[in-house]
Amino acid sequence: MSSEADIIIVGGGTAGLVLAARLSENPDLQVLVLEAGQDQGQDPRVTTPALWSALVATDSSWNFMTTPQAALNGKQIPFPQGRLLGGSSAMNGMAWIANSKANVDTWGALGNPGWNWDIINPYYKKAYTLTLPSEDKCKELGLEYVDSNIHASDGPLQVSFPDALIDPVASAWIESLKGLGYPMKRDPFSGQVCGAYTNAATIDPVTKARSYSANAYYYPAQDRPNLRLITGAQVHKVVLEPLASGDVTATGVEYTLHGSDKKITSKAKQEVIVSAGVYNSPKVLELSGIGSPEVLKKFDIPVLVENPNVGENLQDHTLSGLSFEAQDFIDTKDDMMRGIPEVIGKAMEEYQTKKFGAFTVGGNYSSALLPLADFADSANGATELATVLSLVAPTSPDDFAIELTKYVTSVLQNPNEATGGYFTYPAQADLKGSGTESSSIDAKLPGKYITICVGLLHPLSRGSCHIISAKPEDPPAIDPRYLAHPADLEMLARHTRYIDSIAASEPFSSMLKPGGKRSPGAPADLRTASLDEVKSYVVSAAKSTFHPTSTCAMLPREKGGVVDARLRVWDTKGLRVVDASVIPVIPTGNTQSAVYAIAERAADLIKEDLSKA
Repeated sequence: MSSEADIIIVGGGTAGLVLAARLSENPDLQVLVLEAGQDQGQDPRVTTPALWSALVATDSSWNFMTTPQAALNGKQIPFPQGRLLGGSSAMNGMAWIANSKANVDTWGALGNPGWNWDIINPYYKKAYTLTLPSEDKCKELGLEYVDSNIHASDGPLQVSFPDALIDPVASAWIESLKGLGYPMKRDPFSGQVCGAYTNAATIDPVTKARSYSANAYYYPAQDRPNLRLITGAQVHKVVLEPLASGDVTATGVEYTLHGSDKKITSKAKQEVIVSAGVYNSPKVLELSGIGSPEVLKKFDIPVLVENPNVGENLQDHTLSGLSFEAQDFIDTKDDMMRGIPEVIGKAMEEYQTKKFGAFTVGGNYSSALLPLADFADSANGATELATVLSLVAPTSPDDFAIELTKYVTSVLQNPNEATGGYFTYPAQADLKGSGTESSSIDAKLPGKYITICVGLLHPLSRGSCHIISAKPEDPPAIDPRYLAHPADLEMLARHTRYIDSIAASEPFSSMLKPGGKRSPGAPADLRTASLDEVKSYVVSAAKSTFHPTSTCAMLPREKGGVVDARLRVWDTKGLRVVDASVIPVIPTGNTQSAVYAIAERAADLIKEDLSKA
């Protein structure tokens, strides 16, 4: 096949492989995918759910690191991103979490016609097939809320529930949150997401292997003569040529192959689509001459499209949590994290011979999307709400900051909208470390542990991601500005305080040792500690949930946009961005399902536009 193609996709990750599969359905459309990593589809660290974190500190990850975070006492946070075929869908924790209707509707309300819940929801459904476990297991996992009519049964991704292990914590979690007033009243994929539940994961229900963009979308399409994949391709830039109108048009992509310094240029006859991820997509645009003159001129990069919004608006769910010593009868992953050979061997044998046990599950499955419980107090709830709302104010005069403030205010005032994403993990977590470790999982204390974490779903803090040189191999400077907005620390501290309320409730409390050990440095009881003490703990314990979005936001240009509502880069022709970087407001919950939905939607938009060309 020629080095030219009708469509060149930069990045064979979560979104890029969806686009490759969908666009190559047209046999007359030549599609080329350039992926920096390799195809590791046979690697057990990819396919085995429990080994999801084993690729984090390897060459299969970009291994990004944030700049020192001022509001976290200078802590730096490691940020793994998939550098392999399938991108982060090949190494994430596999949680399949629904977004809320309010969140998606906000995307459209910001000035993006065609982006609202009624339009986007079918694209969520198009991506996956959900399989329910047995009736008894559904009862055990509290899956009464699942409405089969809401879910699809013919999407490429295989999604299932944790039905191949014995875990009393899962049921206890559901029952305790119900007792606290937070049952899941309706299916989360209805768009109304509030309460405790057992979340699904992108795991094949039969093979118990990871289902991700490579084996769900790319492999079934890889033999098409009009689809070509090049791995080990480090993209340098998009080749842009000026037009008489003053805009520029994308004509190709310049890259080098792994182990070679020779620059190769592949010609794009119709479009270039950048799907390189939240950090690499703005980097590619800046290296191509699209971005802030202040950034580009510093590195002698000609400014072809002046847009200071590129790399701005970075959002992420800041995380805090607490580990509790578990009862001896609870099976946790602590010994596996400690690398005890007989424990790992037994679990692997159980997985290989019976498709059962700890290796059949990924990151987490006991979850809850909750409002701030402080506001539900009949005596002081209104006062507590007023206190939080008094801190919710734009920190800059730009239009988007004002719109984001309105959105967060509306969510806080609605008791049926979540602002905290809770989940459990069956192991000890290092939440007081320096942050430079590659993983939050670090079983230092002896014993068994259950960790309860909470992520701030609607942060007001926004950061940036920009190049540090004109060299494609250099990582960008990533500054999420975690908890820089005072309202973020206020909200996350209050959610973190509620962790002890959950831990003290029955039947969950019976899973924990009375008076057992807990995370070092944490107050003895967050409920009785002062809010300032909780805030101090949160600042020291805060990490990332690895849900970055919005560095190439889909917004009107004057509101901070990089792409328009059809995901075309402003002031360019034949150039789009399709990945999590285009999301204007970070989703309510994990970003994986949103990225698949956006990519499915983008494929249809591109097909429509090409048919009119």
